[in-house]
Amino acid sequence: MPFNGLLFSTYDYFSLIAVAALDKIRIVLVRTFHAGNIGSVARSMKTMGLSDLCLVNPRDFPSAEATKMAAGAYHMLDQVRVFDSLNAAIADCRIVIACTARPRGYDLPELSPQQAAEMCLGEATDSSAAVIFGPERMGLHNEDIQQAKYRLTIPASADYNSLNLAAAVQIVSYEIFKAWSSELPDPLQPSRELPSTGEMQQFYQHLEQVLTEINFLRPHRGETLQRLRHLIARAEPDVQENNILRGILSAIQKSRR
Repeated sequence: MPFNGLLFSTYDYFSLIAVAALDKIRIVLVRTFHAGNIGSVARSMKTMGLSDLCLVNPRDFPSAEATKMAAGAYHMLDQVRVFDSLNAAIADCRIVIACTARPRGYDLPELSPQQAAEMCLGEATDSSAAVIFGPERMGLHNEDIQQAKYRLTIPASADYNSLNLAAAVQIVSYEIFKAWSSELPDPLQPSRELPSTGEMQQFYQHLEQVLTEINFLRPHRGETLQRLRHLIARAEPDVQENNILRGILSAIQKSRR
């Protein structure tokens, strides 16, 4: 497949498109209190292929504690953008999703983590999408939620539904990565060329002919053939496998003759 004058495989092409989509998904932390949580969030994001981390009025950043908690993702902290307002952090985003456990009196359409991930990826092909998280103690304020279009709620126990900030980001990041991965072809699995309907009909006719010749189909011919059809349909043989099966049938006929 040509791309910018080069030749790319289908997998390479879709990988480039998908990675570009991940780059457009933004995690926004609003008024984060503990610097260590910023580092933990950076680490959570990196493990799931996300890189765009923005902060709104963090209490302590840059911070040695953030660098420490980021572990192998400390370099992401050098790319973090810091804003004075949430509006500035999401100004270029068409889709903004507020992660909160409660509507706080300003209700929005509610999304599951999976739905939010799919929506972010769908939007990220054209523009940036953002998921915003509030401070550790109180979560997002009403005025923060009002700047979002959707509300994301992570299912949790009714007895204690307060998630650690980095844990919440990890869950959302994982759902985004999972949705992203499902859209890519598996490079370890070569594409399978399936036989046409006509070719499969020829195989079934050949199978019936051979089973008739070896007197296998008596006395429940129709039922046996139908069960064999179901069995083979579930196996979904590709072109090469279908040719092997046809070869086996031909070999049986040749042996009998």
